[in-house]
Amino acid sequence: MVERLNNAAGALGALKYLQTTNRDLSGAESRLSSGLKVARARDDAASYQSAAFMKGQGSSLNAVTLSLGRAESISDTAITATESISKLLTEMKATAVQAMSTDWSDDQRTALQQRYEGQMQTLQNYVHMATFDGDNILDGSKPNGVSFLADAEATQNLTLAGRNLMPGTGGVIVAEPSTAALTSAQAAADTHALLEQSIANIGDQLTDMSAERRRIEAQKGFVSRLADALAAGVGRMVDTDLAAESALIQALQVKQELSASAVSIANTAPQALLTLFRG
Repeated sequence: MVERLNNAAGALGALKYLQTTNRDLSGAESRLSSGLKVARARDDAASYQSAAFMKGQGSSLNAVTLSLGRAESISDTAITATESISKLLTEMKATAVQAMSTDWSDDQRTALQQRYEGQMQTLQNYVHMATFDGDNILDGSKPNGVSFLADAEATQNLTLAGRNLMPGTGGVIVAEPSTAALTSAQAAADTHALLEQSIANIGDQLTDMSAERRRIEAQKGFVSRLADALAAGVGRMVDTDLAAESALIQALQVKQELSASAVSIANTAPQALLTLFRG
């Protein structure tokens, strides 16, 4: 029997429950479609702020990764050129050994001298061509080297040392491009000694350059892992658990149907009052 006509408490309760279910279902569907459980500050102010800060750090780390990638390219270019210089010096040494013989005629010695001069010109070309993105750390144009960002706060740098591998400079290549290098057996012997020292110097430079390259690679790997960890942390704070939200939506859809049925049942209760008058 209906107890009140102006205040149908059952119907109002069922309607409120239906409205709550509809609101929860709408929120779950929004989280599922966007993939975010914290899309706005009002969803969770603390998580939203922390995620924004961590995303900023992630962007900074991306910039560091680009900087270190450029360092790798410059280093690789320089190492490739230096390896080619080392091989060429070995060929020049062989030319000098040939010229150390006293049995060559003037024409033959001139041919050896011309070969040596051509090799020296090629060596200089290697040095000049060891440029990446406008930076050359082998031709003496970067005496202080080239520095690159190593952390997101820009407080640490990694530096590729500047070198001068041009012939006759900096003590790195002591074999000077002399036109008289092989004009006599004695001159060839002197040139041979200079070339041996040059090969040893280039070997030392390659060792140092390889160590620089490994430091850059290690730092880049660390920055990459740190960026991945930050991205994962942001995901744990703001990303939706798709499996959980899917299960929740199914449960809410059942609750929605049951709530709608409850509202319908509650709304039919006042009809009982009319039966009194129909009788």
